[in-house]
Amino acid sequence: MKQEDRGNDAPFILNAVERAIIRVPRSSHHGLTKIPTAVKIAGKTYLDLSLLSDINMSQLPEVVLAARLYHLAYTHRTLVATGQCALWAHGYGSDPALPPITVATSSTIRPIVLPAIAIGTHTFAPMKVGPRHVCHLPAISDTRGLLIENLESAQITAARTSSNRRAAFTQMCMNAHAYTHFDNFHMKASRNNEESWKFFLERELKQLGNRAKGRSQAQWIITHADAGCASPGEARVLYELCAAGLTGMRTQVEVHMRGRRYFIDCAFTVEKVGIEFDGRAKYGDDARSIHASLSRERERQRHLEAEGWHIIRVGWHDLDHPDELVAQVRAALAARVG
Repeated sequence: MKQEDRGNDAPFILNAVERAIIRVPRSSHHGLTKIPTAVKIAGKTYLDLSLLSDINMSQLPEVVLAARLYHLAYTHRTLVATGQCALWAHGYGSDPALPPITVATSSTIRPIVLPAIAIGTHTFAPMKVGPRHVCHLPAISDTRGLLIENLESAQITAARTSSNRRAAFTQMCMNAHAYTHFDNFHMKASRNNEESWKFFLERELKQLGNRAKGRSQAQWIITHADAGCASPGEARVLYELCAAGLTGMRTQVEVHMRGRRYFIDCAFTVEKVGIEFDGRAKYGDDARSIHASLSRERERQRHLEAEGWHIIRVGWHDLDHPDELVAQVRAALAARVG
């Protein structure tokens, strides 16, 4: 999978940091004076900045996160990165984008204090990592020398433990879109990939047992998440509709007319009610491209309406008032049924 499809640069950064990590015996620390570009991460772990030639300054926070993960891996070999931290390491979207270090272990380990790190004019605050003790470790991938909760298990952990179901749902949709290589022009293959993705997730969730914390939330998210959501805005629209109890909607509904093929973001096909999310990114970066995009959107809407579709356009500001959006959709559906 191409990195730009997955959401972050973690695999590239982990590769670079793994090559730049230096582990030295305590008696040999003085030898590091010969490597002026070596920065102490913690304990016996150093990072040779000269080996990070392809890293830019904006990626330093991720470099520090990766270096700290390698230090923990060297000093506590039973630790497994989990949840959002594992999703980040696999190259998928995490929440937040730069997650805290979350680790699990089957042994008892006291909280680990990682010191502050200074790189040039940048200082990264010290942090405390509290390993979570578990009787049974999650499914593990050995990724670039790190023990990482596997992708499916990490997504389940993130969905179970999130305090924000809306955000966890959006994340699940975006990661599903990336994992399935969702492509409107190869819909059958995309939906087959989505079915496989959900099968793996269901299997991981079932193995946790019915008493697992957050199980019902994770199950709801898996059931309603849709890989056809191509943007966080589209996922948010779908979430509000599902949370309100609406059913019968589909994403990326294909419509043929006048020799053209259109895909409606989310639609109730029986009632011919469609919902289109208008995100800023889709219109371009300059006045000309924005004007051309808006013109195409107006033409597209005219064509759909001429074929009997009722289109509801939604922007980010509408998602600040989801009840109003749901009421608008319900009214449109009722008018069609009536």
